[in-house]
Amino acid sequence: MTSKFQISRPSSTTEPQPASADEFVNGASLVRSQLSERAPKPVRLSTDLTPDVYERMKRRSAELRLTGSQYIRALILKDLQDRILK
Repeated sequence: MTSKFQISRPSSTTEPQPASADEFVNGASLVRSQLSERAPKPVRLSTDLTPDVYERMKRRSAELRLTGSQYIRALILKDLQDRILK
């Protein structure tokens, strides 16, 4: 019995490595797929936290009247802005 689905074998040639971090980011398939007239689609980030850290993060975000996601985004943006200002 033959299958209509063919599994391609990896080619023996290797892809060239990016010369810099910027070249790597600009050449990412996600970035290329978003080069259109539409607004860029947000990228989902997943991370593991200990239960204690998670509870503390949820409590702190509630104190600030933010969702957990808003709180984490704010922390990342603040860190990135602080690094630019240094």
